[in-house]
This record gives sequence, C-alpha cells and structure tokens, in this order.
Amino acid sequence: MRICCIGAGYVGGPTMAMIAAKCPHIRVDVVDLNADRIAAWNSDELAIYEPGLDDLVRQSRGRNLVLLHSGQRVHP
Repeated sequence: MRICCIGAGYVGGPTMAMIAAKCPHIRVDVVDLNADRIAAWNSDELAIYEPGLDDLVRQSRGRNLVLLHSGQRVHP
C-alpha cells in the first residue's frame, strides 16, 4: 500500500511523518513544488518544529517515508 501527500508544509509533512512512523508497512510519498522545502525535510535540521518530529522523520526517512519535489521521479 502507498500514500501520496501533495504538500510538505505545516500539515502535510508532520502528518505523513506520523503515518510513516506508525505504519511502517505503508510507503508514504510526500511531494512539494518547493525544492528548498523538500531539501529541509531531507536535512538534519527540519524547518518545522514540533516536539518529537525530528525523531519521527529520522526513523522513517529512507525506510518508508520518501520526500520529493515535483520535478523528481517517484520510484517504486
């Protein structure tokens, strides 16, 4: 199963990070037009602060949480 979220802002990013953390069997793709925003999500310092969000993203990113800007291709 896969979920795709369009928009990695203050709602989409944290929500998809939580879904990815709680449902490791589901691939969660987050796509945004803004390449800088996606770069921030893929960095060690997130642009959005929520308590515990860094840990959720780190544990899921590269496993079942995939963060892409709209110019990148989604691979199966």
